[in-house]
Amino acid sequence: MKRVFCFFGMVMATLSLVLCQVVSAAELQNDNNDHSVQKAIVFAVDASNSMNGNDRNRFAIDSIAQLIYSLPSNYYVGVVAYNTDVIAAVGMSDSENRDSIMAAANSVRYIGYTNAGSGLTKAMELLDTIDAAEKTVVMLSDGEIIMQDDTATALSSSQFQAAVTQAKEKQVVIHVIGLGADMENKENTIFSASAETGGSNYHAPKAEDIQQAVDSILLDQLHIKKTTAAIVDADGGTETLDINIPTSNATNARILFISDNPIENLNADFNAGNVRQVSGAHYTLLELNHPSAEKVHVSFQGNAGSQVKVDVITEYYLTMIPQVVYDDVAPNEEDATHYKRTAQINVSFYDMENPERQVLTDSVFEGKSLSGTIDGQEWSGAFKSGIVSLPPQSDIAENQTAEIVVAFDNLETNIIAQQPLTVSLDGAPELPVLPEPPDYRPYIIIGGIVLLEIVVGIVLWINSKRKYRPVPIPESAPPSPASKYDYTGRLSIYITKTRSGYDIPPLTYNLFRLPGSKVLSLQEVLDSCNVEERFEGADQIFFRPGAGRCLILTNSSDCTLMQNREILIKNRSYQIELNSKVDITFEDEISELALQYKDVKPSSTKLLAEVH
Repeated sequence: MKRVFCFFGMVMATLSLVLCQVVSAAELQNDNNDHSVQKAIVFAVDASNSMNGNDRNRFAIDSIAQLIYSLPSNYYVGVVAYNTDVIAAVGMSDSENRDSIMAAANSVRYIGYTNAGSGLTKAMELLDTIDAAEKTVVMLSDGEIIMQDDTATALSSSQFQAAVTQAKEKQVVIHVIGLGADMENKENTIFSASAETGGSNYHAPKAEDIQQAVDSILLDQLHIKKTTAAIVDADGGTETLDINIPTSNATNARILFISDNPIENLNADFNAGNVRQVSGAHYTLLELNHPSAEKVHVSFQGNAGSQVKVDVITEYYLTMIPQVVYDDVAPNEEDATHYKRTAQINVSFYDMENPERQVLTDSVFEGKSLSGTIDGQEWSGAFKSGIVSLPPQSDIAENQTAEIVVAFDNLETNIIAQQPLTVSLDGAPELPVLPEPPDYRPYIIIGGIVLLEIVVGIVLWINSKRKYRPVPIPESAPPSPASKYDYTGRLSIYITKTRSGYDIPPLTYNLFRLPGSKVLSLQEVLDSCNVEERFEGADQIFFRPGAGRCLILTNSSDCTLMQNREILIKNRSYQIELNSKVDITFEDEISELALQYKDVKPSSTKLLAEVH
């Protein structure tokens, strides 16, 4: 009776900052050979004659396969086999050429003595050929260093210690797997390599236990993320299985079948860019590049009474893209010259090979926490719609850069990303310069004259207000003909209420690029900003440029428009000056928005053009 135990049950922050400015979505250029991304590992295996007794079925060779095929694609891999001397040394191979490592390992025969000194020295030589952020050696041996005579044994031991010292100096970590009864003694010379380099020791009493040690190195030491899809007790017939791919849009998904007996007649039904299959005596690997389906249907045959373990290893090779939103507040200090600026940094993630495809947006990531550092200070955040928001950065007084490191340890997948992420932050803008207050002392001296001048001034101001009348236009007619003036500035749009109830972030529409001859409707502005919500009457609210860098607004709709608590009458034209605000309630009497006509500094024109 067969049993199948399935283990998969896996299951933007909308920013509404008023008076904020989206600055940039800087793209991070990655180099596949960057030191911060690449890692390297060498498997050094004892191939002496004693291994014939301890590893009759060559489980050590299959363990090498399990290790190298489970590693993400940013690992360079090498293998060294040694007995009386080094009999095989291949590396360092990238993820596309790992089959050459297995070809060398499979050719190894167990004969001769145990020259661990030459073996570890050769492993260090292979690591020296590659530039990597992390370097590791995994040694597997079934006994002490023993050569044909005492002199040769002493030379190998000395060579071994020199290689360990070199590894310690170069921060190479060595993990040791001791096989068989002779390796129960933790004082064994081979075990000293891990003790001196910060590695770990493992004892495998039998060859079948090597796999457990390799699993521990992968998960606990190298922090490789993999999940067990199923464990199948084979009955000798054809087994069928639906294997879940826990995340979509992954760069690679590796499905590793491991058994104590050969796995035969493996067939798979899948959707992926391409696939590679590699098989050994006790394992079979399916490597899917850019899988597009959540399940892979497989069938295979295992020997009756054997157990087949199915592991899934997914990885993302991604680019981190930052977006910065600023919130500027006027300070309380009288002598202040700049606004107080706070920067909100949001990070999203895109496929390295296809920069237009956003990843890590699956429901399995929603709410998952991330952590890291920004300029050395720790931070934590959570995924929301594929975006992670860092804590706000306050008091951004001058132009500066921030270095962000993201730790993906909490995710059940392997992430390859260049770090740190460098983000440029713009300093706070200057406060407007106010004129010096007038000197009232002469007016106090002449008293009555001052009072008279104030009264006259008030009367003249009232008269000037009365004389100003908006230019009426015919009922239901289009706005006045195109202006002879040029557009300047930009519109900041804050949608405060919609019929659907959805929140829409603040929008910016640049006017300065438009020809002065164009008459622009509010509906065109909203369409250009990709607003899908409909606002009744927006197509009957028009803009055109006016004198003195003003904007002429003409309302031919039944919407309610207010400027400074004054209702703007239908079918009349009004001058909107820089920094003026107009509140609009649309014809459905539900939807509302606020327009603010702002200036654009010459130095900001290019940046705003790129954003829009």
